[in-house]
Amino acid sequence: MGVIQRFERRLEGMVEGAFARAFKSELQPVEVASAVQREMDDRAAIVAQGRTLVPNDFVVEISEQDGQRLQVYADSLSQELANLAREYAKEQGYSFVGPVRVRFENAGDLATGMFRIRSGVIRGTTVEGGEIRQPPTDVPRGPAGAFGGNPRLLVTTAVEGTPATQRTYEINTPVTLLGRGTDCDLRLVDPGVSRHHAEIRVEGPEIVLVDLGSTNGSFVNGQPIRRVTLVDGSRVTMGRTTLVFRRDRE
Repeated sequence: MGVIQRFERRLEGMVEGAFARAFKSELQPVEVASAVQREMDDRAAIVAQGRTLVPNDFVVEISEQDGQRLQVYADSLSQELANLAREYAKEQGYSFVGPVRVRFENAGDLATGMFRIRSGVIRGTTVEGGEIRQPPTDVPRGPAGAFGGNPRLLVTTAVEGTPATQRTYEINTPVTLLGRGTDCDLRLVDPGVSRHHAEIRVEGPEIVLVDLGSTNGSFVNGQPIRRVTLVDGSRVTMGRTTLVFRRDRE
């Protein structure tokens, strides 16, 4: 089964009821998915032997009418399109330098059913050597405190011969991918961390940590987990990296 076919299959579980009505216009998610693939192909650049770099940040411009129809479902569809881009990159042997993000923007000059895509290569946040490096970017990650209680991670990395350091990483997207891979939202440069190690998901009022089948596992308060709801003070360990989850009382 190809990447587009898998995308369609996942979409079938989303496109029900009101969501289906949102796509009675000519705007079709599968067409957008195909356009994302073409954008990656068209902008692929060989940067080293065996490494082809492609965009990781995509903006899908749509009409204002389609934007109104899509508003409630944009986050879910954006996440599925990002998953499709990751799968296609793996299939084609492409590389990213930052997390894959897809977002929708309204454009006043587009008619219903029309869309266009622009893309860029945007580096992500990296934890290495006891520091969090977040390159300057104009990509909106969502406002601080986007979710109740201002959920965040206190990231502690121990470097031999130096005191442990701690930095704060705000959780302000519905899904935060953690791992050693360059396409992770929070990249942990740690040999004990898998390429795609775990996800932090915002599920209604809860913040959930899900292990993605990592080699060395994820631990919360010293206990191995597959899936767990995080509470204020939860201590997450991946490899040699420790993250403390914090959330204010609402």
